[in-house]
Amino acid sequence: MSKQFLINGTFQKISPFDRAFQYGDGIFRTFIVENKKPRHWKYHYKKIVEDCRAIKITPPKEKALLSDIQLLFKAKKRAVGKFIISRGVSERGYKFNSTITHNRFLIKTKMPIYPMKFFKYGVDLHVCKQKLNVSILSGIKHLNRLENIMARQEWNDYRYIDGILLNQDGHVIECISSNIFMRIGKTIYTPKMNHVGIKGVTRELFIKIGIKLGFKIKEAVFGLDKLLKADEVFITNSLFGVLQVKKIKNRCWQHQELASLFNHGLDNINI
Repeated sequence: MSKQFLINGTFQKISPFDRAFQYGDGIFRTFIVENKKPRHWKYHYKKIVEDCRAIKITPPKEKALLSDIQLLFKAKKRAVGKFIISRGVSERGYKFNSTITHNRFLIKTKMPIYPMKFFKYGVDLHVCKQKLNVSILSGIKHLNRLENIMARQEWNDYRYIDGILLNQDGHVIECISSNIFMRIGKTIYTPKMNHVGIKGVTRELFIKIGIKLGFKIKEAVFGLDKLLKADEVFITNSLFGVLQVKKIKNRCWQHQELASLFNHGLDNINI
């Protein structure tokens, strides 16, 4: 399956005057599509609406987005969908006309193949030198991801599936492409992200499932030293679900079954 895309529901060309291209003026969300249905759609659409409103873009109608998915995703097998919502087309300059109309882009790509050993034994994480800065756009999955791009250039070793991002104070915030959790006893902690970071859909669902499984869930400020002392560490995103971490720096964890329980919960979620 080659890469394919739609712009506003049709196979048209992108204008270089689109503000997504000029300034990164827009938002995006990535999700799995299976049997022509987007996985955990109501949560993704909620995030699309919230992010659009946060930067004062009129959100696209849900019906239009679902229509795009039906048009582009014909096969029943799993694939990856990505919506980009841009503010629209404008002349050069940061100012835009109040009548500007957003553009919506839907991209279809192959589902990544994650080795079974990731789920059976866990994964390794790199600790990034690149730090995250406080931003008024915290929590918004906007198109300006340069900090993440710079961080991802730090390694070429394929044993690392992701990299841990710290803020300027050395506190754990997230990973480049995923959220992070640690378990200490019956409490699961995840970084508090008031002024930096993104709260992903799978992060939200992980918290809901964790509560149903009887865990206390706490957002907290903590550094790498505390993370390395945890009983268990997990990362989450919308494509692989939940993975246990088996190694960060010189700290190793034995495989446990909790990540499997969370993935089962994601497959059967009714929250």
